[in-house]
Amino acid sequence: MGGRRKFASASRPPSVWDVDHLRRELESIDVDWRHGEALLTYLAHHPEVTTWADVNWAALKRRVPQKLPAFLEDAFSVRSTRVASRHDSKDGTTTKVVVELRDGAEVEAVVMRHATLRSTRVTCCVSSQVGCAMACSFCATGTMGDRGDLSRGEIVEQVLIARSLEPSTRNVVFMGMGEPLNNYDSVVGACRLLLDSQYLALRAGRVTVSTVGVVERIRQLGEDEPRVGLALSLHAPDQAKREAIMPAARGHRIDRVLDAVDAHVALRLPLITKGPLIMVEYILLGGCNDSDADAEALGDLLEHRFAGRLMVNLIPYNPTPDLPYDRPTEGRARAFQAILTQRGLLCCVRVTMGSDVAGACGQLLKKKRGAVDIEDAAGGAPAARRRPARAVAAPRAASLSPPPSPSRARRERTAAALALVSVGFAVAAAATASMG
Repeated sequence: MGGRRKFASASRPPSVWDVDHLRRELESIDVDWRHGEALLTYLAHHPEVTTWADVNWAALKRRVPQKLPAFLEDAFSVRSTRVASRHDSKDGTTTKVVVELRDGAEVEAVVMRHATLRSTRVTCCVSSQVGCAMACSFCATGTMGDRGDLSRGEIVEQVLIARSLEPSTRNVVFMGMGEPLNNYDSVVGACRLLLDSQYLALRAGRVTVSTVGVVERIRQLGEDEPRVGLALSLHAPDQAKREAIMPAARGHRIDRVLDAVDAHVALRLPLITKGPLIMVEYILLGGCNDSDADAEALGDLLEHRFAGRLMVNLIPYNPTPDLPYDRPTEGRARAFQAILTQRGLLCCVRVTMGSDVAGACGQLLKKKRGAVDIEDAAGGAPAARRRPARAVAAPRAASLSPPPSPSRARRERTAAALALVSVGFAVAAAATASMG
């Protein structure tokens, strides 16, 4: 379990999206919960509304009791978080947002725009904890340690921030800071709000939770919320190598993790009739876990698992200062992919997005005061040699206007390039959009 944060010095009331607390408070003043539902529906459909002064009470589906607005203003925040800063990639495909929580802690969320021939698909990557206790040796967030869990409302608000940037956001992946299944109740509660047709109305399979392999929670997630997709951060083909790069793996043996995922898949089979049910994430660390022998071992491990409804997502390592790994060559990544494809596994190489704003996989890290800014050194080059990523910050709230969209010509060039590569890699952009 993650740690509890202290809110004694919080500058803002809790989020109105902490619905259990909201329900109890409304009951305490004899207000029917249907008024709470009407309010949340309105706020879900108006992500630009961030304060009670912005609420158009007349637009709610139910007439509001006279005492309700003043009560809510004292007891809850429309938006308990605020955007401390935003960082846009040069190509306009990625926006990283630093989100300040009401106790002053900060997390990061990423909005990714995936250009296709017909449209731009938008995915929001959210954080579930401040820092992470898993301490994966290749992940910047793991260097922070566990500093506490996010509430249900703080998670949902990251998606609302994304919707204010990109109204067409339709995929949410829990692949930001933290181990989601160590903050189980808040994560599942947030998922239910995201999937609820009254509120954010995402479709089943459009919300994906990534885990390093918390066995008991994997099984429980399949029982409690089978509409939520699962991504397994595997990253090694055997127990010994996995423990070497992922200390948390010592508590979760690889055979037990895979058995739990099999059980999870069995629960989802009746609900999702086509397409992959599980994404297996495998970070390629140059010279560490990316050999042909590693690929063959991974094929042996996965070949008869998950009812065949899996996709292996290969993630070339995004270099991060102070971490001792190298990015594999493109040829090495392709050779690894080819071996898995020959074994009959659906396999793609993830398209790296947002590395110039330290928003790519494994790069999310809230810097300490006085430390080298990871955003200045994204990509592994010395900080002094790199130009800092473009950032906009304001004392109260950063600008939320969308950055320039990728040009139509760029979209067409991207689509044409994807059409020329293997089927497995052509799936990569769609897979990244729908599952992370």
